[in-house]
Amino acid sequence: MLDFCGLHNWRRLRERTDGAALLHEGVLLADVAARASGKLACLATPYAGFDGGPVLAADVAVAWMGMLARAGILPLSPAFMAAEAGLSAEDPTGAVRHADLVVVPALPGWQQSAGVWRAAFLALEMNKPVYVLDGGA
Repeated sequence: MLDFCGLHNWRRLRERTDGAALLHEGVLLADVAARASGKLACLATPYAGFDGGPVLAADVAVAWMGMLARAGILPLSPAFMAAEAGLSAEDPTGAVRHADLVVVPALPGWQQSAGVWRAAFLALEMNKPVYVLDGGA
């Protein structure tokens, strides 16, 4: 079921959850922080295939890790971990397994990112909330 084929998979994911309370789209970081302060979050940002390359993808992930930390949320970033390990693609499985929730910043390419989609899919399979942010912090 983890066959990512692009944007239609997000539509399929939305339909599958049928408006369930676990998939939250268009939320502000402050709202997530109010619900998840002190919790561990998988920060799902694009990495493999990111337009700026893996170094820029890792830099973006680090910036977002800082924003989550300042909001009181403890971040785990598959993109940052992949960059540090010199991998060509991120694997969110371990981060999602250990995290309490998934946060998806509305970054360029997030909807086309197989890693971001996989993090959301796995979280929903594990009955963990997914928060897709509304355009930034």
